[in-house]
Amino acid sequence: MVEDSDRACVRQHFQVLWNGGNTERIDEFFSPNFVNFGISYKDARGIIQKIVSVWRNAFPDLQFQIDQMLSSENTVFCEVTLSGTHLGDFVMIPPLQGPTLTPNGRRFQVKHIHRFRLQEGKIVEHFAVRDDLGMFQQLGRIVISE
Repeated sequence: MVEDSDRACVRQHFQVLWNGGNTERIDEFFSPNFVNFGISYKDARGIIQKIVSVWRNAFPDLQFQIDQMLSSENTVFCEVTLSGTHLGDFVMIPPLQGPTLTPNGRRFQVKHIHRFRLQEGKIVEHFAVRDDLGMFQQLGRIVISE
């Protein structure tokens, strides 16, 4: 039963926050003691709102599609396909670093693996393995030559 509610929380967080951009609902999904990529923030709500806003401003059609979801005890793993079109400034925020990327109208689609740990029905920890290289290649920001 707890696994089902944890899975529902993770699924809804992707739909409501990331796909829908409804950052006013952050508290429904995240604990105030949230840790992201091993970093604990004093203002978890503020950092989540900033991260979602930066991505949604750069890619207004941003979509996380859950391809597979597994859970065990208080942990949920998701394989997702992330896609979007670069239509706004993309400000590099941790864990990404670098200059702000101006929009070029190009589209990307990449795979991610996300791990969420939950307590009392809310996300307390997140870590991911992301294909940022593939995303930047598709956006024309990185060219790899042989």
